[in-house]
Amino acid sequence: MKLKLTLLSLCSSLVLHASPDQFSQDRAAILGMAGAFEIEFNFEETISLSPGYELKKPYQAKASELVKVVEDTGKRIVLQHLLIVDDMGDPEVIKHWGQIWQYEDPRSLTFEGNNTWLPQNHSAEETKGSWTQFVTQIDDSPRYKAQGRWTHHGNLSTWTSAPSTRPLPRRDYTKRSDYDLLVVTNHHSITPDGWVHQQDNKKLVTRNGQHHFLCAEAGLNHYRRITDEKKLALFVPAEAYWKKTHHFWKDVRVAWAEIIETSEQPIRYERQIEGKRLMSRMRNLADEATAETKIASRKIQDLLAQYLR
Repeated sequence: MKLKLTLLSLCSSLVLHASPDQFSQDRAAILGMAGAFEIEFNFEETISLSPGYELKKPYQAKASELVKVVEDTGKRIVLQHLLIVDDMGDPEVIKHWGQIWQYEDPRSLTFEGNNTWLPQNHSAEETKGSWTQFVTQIDDSPRYKAQGRWTHHGNLSTWTSAPSTRPLPRRDYTKRSDYDLLVVTNHHSITPDGWVHQQDNKKLVTRNGQHHFLCAEAGLNHYRRITDEKKLALFVPAEAYWKKTHHFWKDVRVAWAEIIETSEQPIRYERQIEGKRLMSRMRNLADEATAETKIASRKIQDLLAQYLR
C-alpha cells in the first residue's frame, strides 16, 4: 500500500509540474521521431479469441530506416520513412510508410475492408488538444488515420490513439486469409535512444455476416538512433533519392489530401488494374522525376482517377 501511494503521489506531482506549453512538447516529441534508425519489429499473438484458433508463431524482423521531416508548418508535420535494403553491399532505397501529424484535426478514417475507408468526423470537444496521425502506404495511399493525444510525464512523452481499423499488415497480407482487418490502439513513446511504437491489435473477421475476433496481438517496434559515422554512410543513397523525388511525392500527398479531405463518401480504390498495381505505377512515375524535372500534377491525378472507385 505504501508503494502504491508513493507511485500515485509521484504521478500526481509529475502532472502538476508538467510544462504549460503542451503544444510545444507535442511538437518536440513528433520531431524526435526523425533521424536514422536500426529497427526491431516484434509481433506476437497473445490471446486466442475464437474457438479452436491456435496462436501463430511470433514475427520478428530487423531493418534500417531514415525518417525525414519533409514538411513542418507548425500544426502539421510530415515524416517520411525511407527503408534501406542492403543487398550484398549494394543498398537499395525503398520509399516506405509516411506519418502525417495534424493538430486539432476533426477528421479521421475508418477502414471498412475491401480497400474502403470511411471518413469520420469528431466533435470539437474530442478534437481540442488532439493530434491525428495519418499513416500512408508506399504510394501515399491511405493505411490508417486515428485521433489521439500526447501526454508528458517527467521524461516520458507518449501519444495514444483512439482505437482505429486498418488493412492487414504486409507480414500477414501475403500469407493469410483467415481475417479481414486489424482493430488497433497505437502508442508512440520517445526514448533516450530513439522511440518505440507499441500496438495493441485485435484481428477481426468480417465476412458472410460474421463479425468476430480471431485473436489479440501485441506489437513492439524499437527504433534505435544511429550515431556511428560509418553506419550513417548507409543512408547516403536515401538522401540522394529523396533529393531527386521529394517534389514528386509532395504532389502525390497533395492529390491524396484533396480526395480524402473533401469526400463525405467512402473512399475506395483498386490495388491493381489489368495486373498493374497502383504502387508500381506510382513508383515508375517517381523514377521519371529528377531534382530539376517536375512531373505534371495532372499526370498524378489522372493515375489516381484510374484506380479510385
